Amino acid sequence: MKYLLLIPDGMADWRIEELGNKTPLEVADTPNMDFLAKEGACGIAETVPKGYEPGSDIANLTILGVDVRKYYTGRGPIEALAKGIRGKIVFRCNLVYVENGIMVDYSARRIEDEEAKEVIDALNEAVEYDFVKFHHGTSYRNLVTIDREFDENVKTTPPHDIQGEPIAKYLPKNGELANLLIELMEISKKVVPEVTRKANMVWIWGGGKMPKFPNFERRWGVRGVMISEVDLLKGIGRGLGLEVVDVPGVTGYIDTNYKGLAKAVLKSLKRRDFVVLHTEGIDEIGHEGDAEKKVEAISIYDEKIVGYIIDRIDLEETRIMLLPDHPTPVRVKTHVAEPVPFLIYGLKRDDVRKFDEFSCRKGMFGLINGLKLMDIMFAR
Repeated sequence: MKYLLLIPDGMADWRIEELGNKTPLEVADTPNMDFLAKEGACGIAETVPKGYEPGSDIANLTILGVDVRKYYTGRGPIEALAKGIRGKIVFRCNLVYVENGIMVDYSARRIEDEEAKEVIDALNEAVEYDFVKFHHGTSYRNLVTIDREFDENVKTTPPHDIQGEPIAKYLPKNGELANLLIELMEISKKVVPEVTRKANMVWIWGGGKMPKFPNFERRWGVRGVMISEVDLLKGIGRGLGLEVVDVPGVTGYIDTNYKGLAKAVLKSLKRRDFVVLHTEGIDEIGHEGDAEKKVEAISIYDEKIVGYIIDRIDLEETRIMLLPDHPTPVRVKTHVAEPVPFLIYGLKRDDVRKFDEFSCRKGMFGLINGLKLMDIMFAR
């Protein structure tokens, strides 16, 4: 038996008046996901434990059976795993655009990799602390390492959570480390605009010490592959001992290399028993707050990822689980900690005929703790 886990980041949403009081997933053309739901079984899953922010790190770790209350240290260090970067403390470092003290764009207007690297190089030249280093990642997504011990736990805020908000009230808080981060952000206001017009400062958040995750193969008895467009999921994959497969031409947006991603899944399923495909584009559209575009993005995903794959695999020998990691409602342009719909094909069947947030509530699994998803996936 082969096992395929599909995670379209941020696909779940709320019903929207301009869509006839339906969610983008309800409106989108999704014959392939609907087929899997009709021939499989459904439910809804809580992927964000109570008391945690609904970040993709928390949600995807939960989906993969990792109890974040025991193992989570921060988003930055997980992304560092993907790059082979190590530091005593690692933070995510977004290139952002702020105007009149308001967070206008958390993604530096989708800055190109080469330009982003020039910004990171300039920051490293400008910062005089020998224990601070900026690291280029992908586009606006970068890292900063702090090779010095700090006692306090600094409080930071993801920039995609504060679009349209004054940044002053969301600056890092709690002690000497917070003051250092604010100082680095202030330095960046002078450096970044000299290199690019797309960004004018950095926003530092999601820090922590390097994590130690449980080994996926030892726990579940399968050798697996992680395929993703973003360092966060690649870091989770490496931390769990999964093989990480890079796909050229991916963008983390809806103009990504869909065929390359789908082909990487097919190729990986021939070599390994378990494959995860995480895609980012739908989530990015949710952050933009564009309902019609999210409908389009979901329809594209159904055709170019789900449809392409299921037309080319042995469905009788493949178990498929599909779910978003968290909702990213276009109305609020950020993640929310609400249950997400899931389907599993190749195990049991129920009466659900369509894959969406409301149909799946009627599925045989009902509401489950997200930590149980891998138990369902590998059930005998």
